[in-house]
Amino acid sequence: MRKWFLFLVVATSIGRSQAQSPDSLIHELHIITDSTPGASLISHRAMNVFLSEAAGYYLSDPDNLTLYKNSVIANAAQGTLAIYHNLRQPSGIDQPVRSFLSIGAQANIADAFAAHSEDRPYNNQFGLLVKNTWVGHTTVSATPDQMRTMDTMRTAILHSTETAIRQQAGDFIFDPDLPLYFEFDYAHKQASTLAKRLIYNVIAFHWTSVSLYVPLITENFQVAPSLGELAATKHAYPVHFNITHTRLWEGSKFGRIYATLAGDASLSNSCTGYQLYKFGSLYTGDYKTFITPSVKGQFVAFPPSSHIGISFQLQQYMGDYHALNGILGIPVVLINKQAEAAMNFEFQIRFYDVGHSVDAGKGLNGRTAIGLTAGIPFSKIAF
Repeated sequence: MRKWFLFLVVATSIGRSQAQSPDSLIHELHIITDSTPGASLISHRAMNVFLSEAAGYYLSDPDNLTLYKNSVIANAAQGTLAIYHNLRQPSGIDQPVRSFLSIGAQANIADAFAAHSEDRPYNNQFGLLVKNTWVGHTTVSATPDQMRTMDTMRTAILHSTETAIRQQAGDFIFDPDLPLYFEFDYAHKQASTLAKRLIYNVIAFHWTSVSLYVPLITENFQVAPSLGELAATKHAYPVHFNITHTRLWEGSKFGRIYATLAGDASLSNSCTGYQLYKFGSLYTGDYKTFITPSVKGQFVAFPPSSHIGISFQLQQYMGDYHALNGILGIPVVLINKQAEAAMNFEFQIRFYDVGHSVDAGKGLNGRTAIGLTAGIPFSKIAF
């Protein structure tokens, strides 16, 4: 029995070694190239990289798409910091991204500084984020000449990669990550060539995400029936649910356009819903909790070859709190030396309660504000 077990271990090791050999890797890349239709322009994994770069130009909210393993999104207007980790693991030799799960955490960091300076208790706002994203099929529009050009470029990239693999054949024994490097390099060069040479008319993507924010600790408010009466601490549990659908058009002539429609539902209360009068940190009136649904629409555009865009957003709340809010933004993308999006900023003018549904003195600090968001994707692409 022990001999059979030893035989299986040795056979498995040999199989893995062969799977990571230069010849088997070159054979794998030839299979990918031969199975890529001309109308698709590039392989599935290369299109994953292309999508990651295109979608990654706008990262201003935790519900925006990024295919990087990790991301950090800071919102100065809300005082929040969110961190996400993508759990997707690639499967197969050339599979498109179809769905993946992300987990993370979100905290209100601005209130900690304000509480320290005002010598008051910290208003705890910390919870877990869970998001699942489904990516639809990619639609490619290209002329026959563009298809032939990309076929030629893809073949040239394959031959260049094959040459590099054979030059480093001796290193495969010592570096088990070399096959992964060359697989990504082959996909990345296809995506980069397609993007830089604009060998397409329009490439369209769409995705849908469902996210949930679950507070780990309650949010506390001091509430009294009226001024002069004894205040009591009310504990809120602001669970938040979101569903977002986004369509992205990448055009060689018009640039990059995003259109988003989203629905939200939050467990709100009279304090956060501007139903009570506010005096410093004290609220007066009848405290209650309620669900606040909302619908949001957003349009974002980047001109061709531009790292500066424009965004418009409107969000209509419904129920006890029924304000209409808007955001006018200027997203700016900082790129790295590989000409890829490395950091995203959005300078915003925020408009609160456009319809003046909130009475004066109920905690709404003005109807316009300046905002800034920062999104940083990092680590590797989960392609």
